Amino acid sequence: MGRIDMLTGRGGRVAGFVAAVCCLVVLALFAPGQAAAQDYDSMMPEQLAKELRKAETEYRKVMEEVRAAENERIARKAAGAADAALAEADAALKSLLDKAEELKIKTDYIDELYEAKRKEYKNK
Repeated sequence: MGRIDMLTGRGGRVAGFVAAVCCLVVLALFAPGQAAAQDYDSMMPEQLAKELRKAETEYRKVMEEVRAAENERIARKAAGAADAALAEADAALKSLLDKAEELKIKTDYIDELYEAKRKEYKNK
């Protein structure tokens, strides 16, 4: 009986360890923000400048989409569209605004990091 308890205990510990490793892997896969932040921290100022330009370009594109969605909603409202059509336009606009906000935060982060790295490397 003691041998079975010992095997069960070991099996439980192994299963717990495997479950913990699986949780860490899933967390790492679904939290790319941390990995991206670490990548930005290790970049040189020139690389950060390139990433900043990419992020700003992407942000501008999304803001153009936001303006187009706002214009579409205004046009629908002026044409006397139904509430369902306006709600659909509002949902599309909200998702674009959320995406734009995330990109703006990313752009600001990269910009601040770039300025700090630029000053750091300039003083060396």
